Amino acid sequence: MGKQFQPRIRRSYRSMTPAKFYSFNQRVRKRLSEPSNIAESAWAANTTLLSSYLSTSDKHAEVYHEAGYGSRLVISAREILQAQLIINLDEIASVLEAESVRNPEVLLVSGFDLTKERRSSARAKEIVPVSEEAKVNAAQLA
Repeated sequence: MGKQFQPRIRRSYRSMTPAKFYSFNQRVRKRLSEPSNIAESAWAANTTLLSSYLSTSDKHAEVYHEAGYGSRLVISAREILQAQLIINLDEIASVLEAESVRNPEVLLVSGFDLTKERRSSARAKEIVPVSEEAKVNAAQLA
């Protein structure tokens, strides 16, 4: 059998609609805010990342609901917060993927969508010899 690959975080949140992004973000926020899911040592390199993400996520939740009334200012504020959250989520995804080398379950409890890398081995192209009949047919067509 082939070598099994680590699951990786799918970064599909970058192109989600606001409604899908909101529900995705709420799921990830809930999972990351539970202290039993991810060890504190995972956040040692960037101690402010998680707290920054959680506070921005709370602001986004408030603004998301207000944007339902159609105010252009609130909608633009939601888009700005969503862009900030995407930057935070990219950093968090990198931290969690690095942590998953030591603890593979960390990705499963993170709330992120996961994908597996499937690399097929390169196949050597088979060289088919040209028959004499094909050469004759090609010469006749020319």
